[in-house]
Amino acid sequence: MLRDIELPLALPIIMAGIRTSAVWVIGTATLATPIGQESLGNYIFTGLQTLNWVFVAFGCVAAAALALTVDQLLGLIETGVSGRSRMRIAAGALGLVAVTLTALIPGLTHMRATYVIGAKTFTEQYVLAALIEQRLNAAGLTASRRAGLGSNVLFDALASNEIDVAVDYSGTLWANRMHRGDVKPRAEVMSELSRWLETTHGIRMLGGLGFENAYALAMSRKKAQALGIRSIADLAAHAPQLTIAGDYEFFARPEWAAIGKVYGLAFRAQRQMQPEFMYKAVADGEVDVISAYTSDGQIAKFDLAVLDDPRNAIPPYDAILLLSPHRAHDEALVAALKPLIGAIPVALMRAANARAGGGISTDEVARGLGEQIKK
Repeated sequence: MLRDIELPLALPIIMAGIRTSAVWVIGTATLATPIGQESLGNYIFTGLQTLNWVFVAFGCVAAAALALTVDQLLGLIETGVSGRSRMRIAAGALGLVAVTLTALIPGLTHMRATYVIGAKTFTEQYVLAALIEQRLNAAGLTASRRAGLGSNVLFDALASNEIDVAVDYSGTLWANRMHRGDVKPRAEVMSELSRWLETTHGIRMLGGLGFENAYALAMSRKKAQALGIRSIADLAAHAPQLTIAGDYEFFARPEWAAIGKVYGLAFRAQRQMQPEFMYKAVADGEVDVISAYTSDGQIAKFDLAVLDDPRNAIPPYDAILLLSPHRAHDEALVAALKPLIGAIPVALMRAANARAGGGISTDEVARGLGEQIKK
């Protein structure tokens, strides 16, 4: 009864559930990128951050094609079982095996690099990761990049030796990892942070890269002048009538809580956006205020006014080069990266970010940045 009656009757419903689940799993697997796993989402996230629409299209089309292929192969197995056709069942099963092997072969045959470079989810991080890889390759070392990681994921991966090198920001670690709410001078923050990283996690802070990428609130210059807003303190009186946009992390970060507490900000509405889209949104008047990054080239491109922070609610955000505990005393790695310490002024980084945001590949931008550093 099970084989001849019940299973054939139930199979279409069972297979419909399996086919739907397979399509959903393949689609949502692209979201594995921010937690450090490689997927077709790497192309989508990288493309969104660098405005490379070819990458975005490739990632989306490839994911859709894979989902449709798996769905059709499962459908072939379904009709084979219903019609008792062993040929259809075998063809569907062999097709699924072939798709699985095709997906696994690149990872199995790819030579593992000696060093893994981690990067967060925005353009500057992609450029710096490419620059570090180029520096290591020039020193005869092999390296690969694992990009698109969230802040906490990147730090945890570094502390557990899953990645070897990363660029982070002093203010991020000060507030998010050390849970410090006080704001100290830059030198004191760097000194305390270096000791804490080494004693608590075994991470070595090789040094600052020479520029700061701090959070800041920004408005279109025209609107800021019309409202007489020059600082966050001035903004507080107008905030109830304005809309603010931030990246996906900003409103959950301690810095936002500190700004709100110190200045008493209460906006009419909050919106979350991809970082690269915020600048155009505020320039076009879709939102009134954004959480900008001070080293972003789009500040000048869209003629935005960065608001002063007279009460020092936002800590310093020096870009710092970090090594995992396993690589903390790797002399070859240290020697290759030492020339980057203090070598990148904010103007140079801002120009590089602007080029990367203009559709130029991050590898090309990184090469140009490396040449400027040598000069």
